[in-house]
Amino acid sequence: MRIDQLQAASWWEKLKALFDSPLALTLLAVCVVLFIAIVCLIAVLSRRIQVTYVSCGKEDIKSYYKGARADQSAPEQREGYRFGGWYLDETCTQKAPETLRVKKKGIVLYALWEKEEDEEAAAEPVTEETAVVEEPVTEETAVVEEPVTEETAVVEEPVAKEPAAEPVPEEPAQEEAEEEEDETEAAEGDEFDNALVTTVTGTKVFVQYRRSFTARLIQADDEIKDIYNSVRNALLTVSGVKERTSWNYNSINRGRKQFAKINANRKSLILYLALSPSNIEDKYRFRDVSEKKRYKDVPVRYKITGSRSLQYALELIEQAADNNGLTLQEFPFEQNLSIPYEPREDLIKKKLIKVYAKKDSGETITEEQLEEFIEEGATVESLSSFTVTDKVSVLEAEKLVSDATAKQLMALADEVADNTPRVAQAKRGYINLDTIAANFKEDEIVNLQTLKEKKLVQPKMSAVKVLARGSLDKALTVEAADFSLPAVKMIVITGGKVVKLKKV
Repeated sequence: MRIDQLQAASWWEKLKALFDSPLALTLLAVCVVLFIAIVCLIAVLSRRIQVTYVSCGKEDIKSYYKGARADQSAPEQREGYRFGGWYLDETCTQKAPETLRVKKKGIVLYALWEKEEDEEAAAEPVTEETAVVEEPVTEETAVVEEPVTEETAVVEEPVAKEPAAEPVPEEPAQEEAEEEEDETEAAEGDEFDNALVTTVTGTKVFVQYRRSFTARLIQADDEIKDIYNSVRNALLTVSGVKERTSWNYNSINRGRKQFAKINANRKSLILYLALSPSNIEDKYRFRDVSEKKRYKDVPVRYKITGSRSLQYALELIEQAADNNGLTLQEFPFEQNLSIPYEPREDLIKKKLIKVYAKKDSGETITEEQLEEFIEEGATVESLSSFTVTDKVSVLEAEKLVSDATAKQLMALADEVADNTPRVAQAKRGYINLDTIAANFKEDEIVNLQTLKEKKLVQPKMSAVKVLARGSLDKALTVEAADFSLPAVKMIVITGGKVVKLKKV
């Protein structure tokens, strides 16, 4: 036998002897398992999952490793629109998580686009960007019909007698008495603070504080108080006008005819004037609110936030006086009111802030009971505050009001009996708020019956859930079996009411 054969045989014998020991077999098994695990890991990581991005009807597909974080950066910009984020459903009601991990196939993300509109820009009656005529729906797709007709003018109660020295021709509707303001109805500028009180026994109490016009002015920034004095002085310089302060506004009237309304919040002053929107120059960046019945006589809305907008407001007041055949006094009215800040507790005692409170069981709580809970050691957690405005989008509502506050608003909402006959196979439909806005007038009641009358849901539906989409530009009372939280936010921010249906 050759030397090299002897060496090979010797090597084989040594290797065979090595694997005869239990330790060697164990090490071999571990190596095999590790090898298989590495192969499987490489196979899993090399497997890519596709995610579909839908924007403006166009699809873009991106591939990710399983478990990777999906890209949620903004797609290509649309002129006149701003990107509102990615959503998991086509109707843009379920927002995608900020950190979305790709773990399964079939993920589709939908882009929400909000139409850009300057806060003080002129706002003609609008139709939403998603406005298309469709069949009545049961899914989260809305029917949008022709914009609704204008509402009839509200007739209001007189505040002061018409001066005999300077008669002013009036419309027939203005000869009637001025209507008493309903203090229970929220209006633009209304401010709401929300809180959650937990008693020493663990009971949850949902609390809401609603400020009056006077309270809002008292707690406004000093600059806003100075602006208010300037605007008020300019208005009262108009011959023959009188002022009247109500819960929501300071109204300036000449006889039975309304000349102006002033509203205030902490950061701005809002002025409504008896001017024709069609005669106002674009530089004033106002809004036409003539379709809202509470502003029918003062349809030009102008927001004042600083010295420049104040100067424009003073110019508009002079135009309003001229257009209404009124003159300015020879000597300007000047009375700078001192409006010192007061804390909330003092304003509650003066009835300038109203308190609404309910236990989690639905039981209404009085102010006195609430004070007793706090004196006993109850904890108070502040939630989102919001100001009622004349128009809000889904994206804006999501930023202004937290989900925790929206849940509280649902807890505080009124309940009415649902007398819909029970059926064996009840079917629930869905309706979007932009569809409702396009088919209902301000202050109308929206419920299953009126939705069926307008053919917005199928006749066989026994319940409806209200969803958020697009924009809402009017105050509505909405009765439904269920609401999405974004829909609740939009309704209350525009001064509407959420009413829950309760089966009896």
